[in-house]
Amino acid sequence: MIMDIVAMQCLVAAVEAGSISAAARRLAVSQPAVSQKLAQLEAAVGHALLIRSRRGVVATRAGELVLGHAERVLTELGAMQAALQALSGEVSGRLRLTVNVLFAQTIMGPMLTELRRRHPELHVELLANDALIDLERDNVDVAIRSGRLGEGGGFARRIGSMDGVLIATPAYLDAVGRPRGPDDLARLSFIQYREDPEEAEIAMMHGNLPVSVRVNTGFSAQHPELLLHAVLGGIGFGKAPRYHVAEQLRSGVLEEVLPGYAPVPKPIYLLARDHLRDTPNFNALRSVIIEYLARVGRVAGPGGSAA
Repeated sequence: MIMDIVAMQCLVAAVEAGSISAAARRLAVSQPAVSQKLAQLEAAVGHALLIRSRRGVVATRAGELVLGHAERVLTELGAMQAALQALSGEVSGRLRLTVNVLFAQTIMGPMLTELRRRHPELHVELLANDALIDLERDNVDVAIRSGRLGEGGGFARRIGSMDGVLIATPAYLDAVGRPRGPDDLARLSFIQYREDPEEAEIAMMHGNLPVSVRVNTGFSAQHPELLLHAVLGGIGFGKAPRYHVAEQLRSGVLEEVLPGYAPVPKPIYLLARDHLRDTPNFNALRSVIIEYLARVGRVAGPGGSAA
């Protein structure tokens, strides 16, 4: 039995995306083309692989079995392609890249445009997700991570660090009183961003001295824009990347809480699966990311502090 690689890609995409139409968009082909390949694969293995409904598709028991083997075949194929590209120096093919929601909203658009301009044969699929997914298990090639690497295999390169700042509206600080020292923060309401671990304390720096500051969480936000809206709504203070709120700080819409104390900068990592190590695709992506972030001054380089 000869297995069609494109048909296996269609099966993996359909199960991951949850529908035939979403799989077609992901693969940049027509929906009938995906349906035809799936029908051919079902005929080749002699089993129905998907249950189709108005809500989308799910794998049958046979589909789960074929899916597992298809994912391994595609992984090995990707490793082979990466090795061949390393020999030729060619930057081409497809990369699946995951980043957190904040990065997806604020930096990835222009950065991927620059990558596309330099390397038009490299196609990047961007997945915005605050979860620290396992690259191997979820068939993702590269991740940009802030603060924590997460679990799973692969290799990591530190590409910079990100400065944070405590923020609130002037009206909120007028009402509750501006803290004069770290201990005063405990009487303010802290707005927690759920990408971070539950925080009873914030690790901060006062000059070169580390300080652990206790906070009382009054509200938890599941999304970076929700956190910012909550802070702007005057219900408490929050912690945010400095670049993300620089304009509001300059205009006076927001005020820095406890100037002179700053959250410990978060390291920024580029994490990738082992078969991409030192390949042209990975090196091209890494180069554009570092250059872009340094140019706009949003995070520091690997050894510096943010501008």
